[in-house]
Amino acid sequence: MGVADVSGTAVTGQSTERDAEHRVGGGLLSRFIGAVFLVLLGGLLVLDQALTAANREQAVLDTQSTGLLAESFIRAHDVLLQRLADLVVERSDTRDSVRVRETASRWLATMPSVRRAWLVDADGRRVLDIARSTPTPERDSAPLLDSLDRSRVAAPLWITVQHDVDAGRKDHGVMVMMRSFSPPARDSLQKRPTPGMRGGVLIEIESLRAYLAQTSPVTRMTLAVAAGSDTIVRLTGRAAGSGKSDPTSLGVVRLPNGGTWSVTSTHSLTTRTRRLVVWTLGVGGVLLLAFGLLREQRRALHVAARSVELERLYSDVKRANQAKSEFLANVSHELRTPLNAIVGFVELLRDGFYGDLTPRQVPPVDRIAASATHLRHLVDQVLDIAKIAAGRLEVHSETIVLRPFVLNVASELESLVSEKGLALSITVGASLPRVRTDPTHLRQILINLIGNAVKYTPSGSVSVRARLLGAPEELGTRTPTPRAGMDDPSAAALLAKAPRSGIWVALQVIDTGVGIATNDLARIFDEFEQVNAGPRGDSMQRGTGLGLAISRRLARLLGGDISVESVLGRGSTFTIWLPVSPADLARERPVTGEVTTVPTA
Repeated sequence: MGVADVSGTAVTGQSTERDAEHRVGGGLLSRFIGAVFLVLLGGLLVLDQALTAANREQAVLDTQSTGLLAESFIRAHDVLLQRLADLVVERSDTRDSVRVRETASRWLATMPSVRRAWLVDADGRRVLDIARSTPTPERDSAPLLDSLDRSRVAAPLWITVQHDVDAGRKDHGVMVMMRSFSPPARDSLQKRPTPGMRGGVLIEIESLRAYLAQTSPVTRMTLAVAAGSDTIVRLTGRAAGSGKSDPTSLGVVRLPNGGTWSVTSTHSLTTRTRRLVVWTLGVGGVLLLAFGLLREQRRALHVAARSVELERLYSDVKRANQAKSEFLANVSHELRTPLNAIVGFVELLRDGFYGDLTPRQVPPVDRIAASATHLRHLVDQVLDIAKIAAGRLEVHSETIVLRPFVLNVASELESLVSEKGLALSITVGASLPRVRTDPTHLRQILINLIGNAVKYTPSGSVSVRARLLGAPEELGTRTPTPRAGMDDPSAAALLAKAPRSGIWVALQVIDTGVGIATNDLARIFDEFEQVNAGPRGDSMQRGTGLGLAISRRLARLLGGDISVESVLGRGSTFTIWLPVSPADLARERPVTGEVTTVPTA
């Protein structure tokens, strides 16, 4: 048995989990999380590729701009040599040599990159030699010029680089640009440069470096300008040392003599910090989203599992309650047959059908008759509550005149009222409209309420009163019954306690009995609840606690309700709310006057 129970419990648990997953849609959520993760990851990859492409474009632009700057730098110095040669030819007279030097010095002052400029004629004599300042011993260029003067350069333009070894850096030193003026440089005043004239300038490499550093993109790592395998200028950008770099971009510097220099530019993929931040935020956001969704899924699964379990338990309880109600209904119905037989035979005994009873037999037979009647009443109540709970109680509505109906019910209880010495007053106006309801159920409600009023009223009176409430003015004028807030201000307070808006007949049962405490007003309509119950042994006096519960359920089945007001020690007022159709109210004829019947003990 234990193994079977465990197995059954496991199967039930698995079924509950499957139902919960089906209700929440766990598979869809997992697919959604995977789709979101792939979309965000794809977005990050696209963003990274876009940054890479942007840096490639930046590297290409950097090499192109650097090549253009280097070309303009070289051409500016070539133009300076041409102008110096033309100046010497135009002013070849000895008397103009001082003016030539002044003019050449002035031109040289406009180009801070030139350290020295000179011109040599065909015989090897220097016709012009201008230095920016007196050179220091370590920067003396005289030995370099002597070696260049002795060399014969066949090319029209020749550029070479001489580094300062003592400086420890390759971008320190000079760049030598020499030009041969064999072809005429200029035709001015029929004077041409002497064939075989050569000129040259010494250019500070640092000045070229500063010139190229004018453009320094944020993403640049390195920039190098090289002549063959010899690096002329090397620049380090602000992104140097930032991590992984983009493939190097190559550019070309085209020289006036037809030669070329190469330009190499290396850029970073933005910066390592930015890329790490982007990837960290992206992946972290995806993980947090997935964690939150999974947590919500687990919570939803837990809630769904609890809901499925509660629904299952509710279904079991509902079936058990239905079975209980059907059992009570069947048992109560089967009990009626023998009870009716007992009551019938007792009545026959009391009527002398089997012979006259002796004085000693009369009290036991009366006791049997009272007990059988009480038991039949209890069985009827249990049967009613079972039918109501099982939804098997039928309602047969009829149109009744309320005043004779109430008088008829009160007459049945008149002997009970007289036995306790109470005064019973009935105030039901003949002008009240007809009410469409089930007379059997309404009769049962009135008998329960009046019977309770008599039972819990030691002395005083019990009153039954009916009032029309909520009738429109054009219809209310047909009847003199007090209307809420107009003829009787107290009716407005009573109408405020109606179950809902509409037209009502408030049928009230008022007593001057023991009353009910405020804290007990809510539970008196519960099944098997009794506030002032008698001793356990006196069941006939004690009752079952089903009368008010049945009465309220019956009233709600009739479309109304029952409310109560009570003051402990001063009595209670139970109000039966009966709905009235406006069509029935409009058909009523105007009648004046009210009838009040007050039977007294």
